[in-house]
Amino acid sequence: MADIKEREESKKFRAMGDRDYMRDFVGGRQVDDCESCGFALRREPDHGTEEDGSLSGIYCSVCYQNGAFVHDASDVNDFLTKAAPDIAKYRGGSVGKIKLTLKKDLKKVPRWSGA
Repeated sequence: MADIKEREESKKFRAMGDRDYMRDFVGGRQVDDCESCGFALRREPDHGTEEDGSLSGIYCSVCYQNGAFVHDASDVNDFLTKAAPDIAKYRGGSVGKIKLTLKKDLKKVPRWSGA
């Protein structure tokens, strides 16, 4: 009888664990976006680097390396011209499509939200 009760308790515990796992799975993990171009920072190579070589938590490797912005841009249009070819090369896709996406979304990212 005790053996049956232990199995029932074990099932209950596994079920709770499974529900918790699924809740986390369904909720998804948090993915940050680059605060310069807006693209997702999913993997370690996507992150830019700080001057000390550590990973940046807010900028991607296309926009930010060694603690400085790669594309010295004064405004959104300048950034589109300078960064779109590099972003297209890294992310895949055409320069034209990247420019269209960026033009629409750059107003929402912190680096350009006031521009």
